[in-house]
Parts: sequence; C-alpha cells; structure tokens
Amino acid sequence: MERTHDLSPSSWPLLATLWIVDIGLVALTASYIAGITLLFRQPVWRRRLALLAPVGRMALTNYLTQTLVYVFLFYGYGSCLGLLGKVGAALCLLLAVFVFAAQVVISRWWLARYRFGPMEWLWRSLTYGSRQAMNR
Repeated sequence: MERTHDLSPSSWPLLATLWIVDIGLVALTASYIAGITLLFRQPVWRRRLALLAPVGRMALTNYLTQTLVYVFLFYGYGSCLGLLGKVGAALCLLLAVFVFAAQVVISRWWLARYRFGPMEWLWRSLTYGSRQAMNR
C-alpha cells in the first residue's frame, strides 16, 4: 500500500492543535525571558541571578554534562541503574535540581581557575584554528 503525504480534511484539526501548542511554547518562552529581564532590573535580583552567570558561560559543557549524567542514570549505560520508567516525576525534579545546583558550584569553581569551560575551549580552538589560552 502506497502512502501519500497529502493532508486530508480530518487531519486539519490535529495540525491546528499542533500549531497552537507551538505558538503557546513560544509565548511561554517569551514570558520567561520577559520575567527574568524584569527581575534583572532590580538590584537585589541582579545579585541573585548573577550566581547563574558561570553556568551560562559554560553552557555547552553543562549541556553535554547533563546529557551524559541523565543517559547514565536513566538508560543505565555502564551501570545497573536504568531508572527510566522506574522513578516518578518528583524524584526526577529533585534529581534535576541537584544536578543543576552541582553545575552551578562546579562552574563557578572552574571559571575561577580557567578562562573557558572545557567544551567552550575546544570549540574556540577549533573555530580559530589554533590552541586558545586556557589558564587565567
């Protein structure tokens, strides 16, 4: 049986729903950005949000680290953990908060000693075609 990619009249409600969800996600993202921007304008919140700056400066390293940690924990590669489907949402949220808090501390420690995160250093070195200075 040959499948066509034509949209039938019955698929339009599904397509419309998907578009509405996508528009909602963009609106939610814009709301978060606006809220954080408004908070950042207040001196008290500027100091609080500044704690997250090291994590942002090492965004690629932290993203890849989170991926590795969660693949290890949830899929159990190299271990017997394999938590996927075995733990609830509350434990997943607690785990995410713990991992992010650890990344905040480690990023701050790392950037006190080095100019870039390890992956950011690699990316810059590859981009500029020469080994970039890493030490402060």
